[in-house]
Amino acid sequence: MKFKKYDHVRIAKDLGPTMDHFTKGCNAIVVEVGTKDSWGESYGLHIEGKGYSAWYHDHQLTLIAHNRKGLLKKWEAAEKKLEEQQGDLDWIFKNGKAILRSASGASVCALAKEMGLTNLWGSHGEGMTYYMNALRVLDLSKPFLINRDKKGWLTMAHEIRDKQHAKTAC
Repeated sequence: MKFKKYDHVRIAKDLGPTMDHFTKGCNAIVVEVGTKDSWGESYGLHIEGKGYSAWYHDHQLTLIAHNRKGLLKKWEAAEKKLEEQQGDLDWIFKNGKAILRSASGASVCALAKEMGLTNLWGSHGEGMTYYMNALRVLDLSKPFLINRDKKGWLTMAHEIRDKQHAKTAC
């Protein structure tokens, strides 16, 4: 095992073609040591400003420092604060146009919750389900976000929620 839990590492800029879609070229902290395979030891990382991601291998990481649990806690606190801000409806509608360019998960979830949609991932936790649900939520909210119309959004979202609830009531 090349790295231990709470080691502060740098993720390589080039992870190879099979991992080109992974976050790269930034700092992370090892939070999970996985199994050894033909690529080497695998690790679950807490990536600074991004959160947890798995399947990184030892040859893709460079040690910065050992035992940085305190730094991890600092990152988590900052991320929680940002998530709370980005999940606040007043903030969302104040920043509507920016949300439409690049919405955070917290913003999409806050909008979806008003519609009664509490699990964007679906019953099997599929990324494609999350993606399609997020696109739909953003599409429905677009005119309200552009016009900073929180009240209008809440009215429409609650109508959708109430109709859905009526369908499932016994």
